[in-house]
Amino acid sequence: MLFGDLSPLLRPLSRRLATAGWCFTAAGLAAGLAVALGTGVSLPPGMQLVQTAGLIATAASALLIGLGAACQPTAGAEEVPEPWAYPAAASQVRSFLLGAIVLLLGLAGFAAAGLFLPSGPSPQSLAFTQIFLQGSVSCGLTFVLLNKVLPQADRETPLP
Repeated sequence: MLFGDLSPLLRPLSRRLATAGWCFTAAGLAAGLAVALGTGVSLPPGMQLVQTAGLIATAASALLIGLGAACQPTAGAEEVPEPWAYPAAASQVRSFLLGAIVLLLGLAGFAAAGLFLPSGPSPQSLAFTQIFLQGSVSCGLTFVLLNKVLPQADRETPLP
C-alpha cells in the first residue's frame, strides 16, 4: 500500500485541509526559489513582496496541514486490514519523518551560514532557509497526519 492508497483512509476534512496545505507548500517553495535564484545582494521591493508571500504561504501550509492532522482520529486496533497491505506504507510514512529531519539539518546549515557571513544574512540564505523550513514543516506534519491512519501494529514495528 502506497501513499495514494492511504489517502482514502483520511477523513474528508483532513484530506481537504492537507491538500490545501500542500498547495500552499508548493506556492511557498516557488516563492522561495524565485527569491533565492532571482535576487542579487539586495532585495528589490517586488522580490520583498514575493518573499513575504512565501512566508505567508509557509505559515498557511503549516496551519492547514496541522489542522488536518488534528482533525484526523488515530486508527484503532479494531481496524485490522489485510496483513499484506501496510508494511510498505509504514516505511513510506516513516520516510516523511526522515525527510523532515534532513530538511531541518539543511535549515540549520543555511541559517548558520547566513549568520556567519561578514555582511549578515543575504536574501539568498534567507530564501533557502525559508525553503528548508517549508519542506521540513510539510514533511513533519504529513508524517503526523499519515501516522494516525496506520494501524497500531504497523506504527510499533521496528525499522528493518
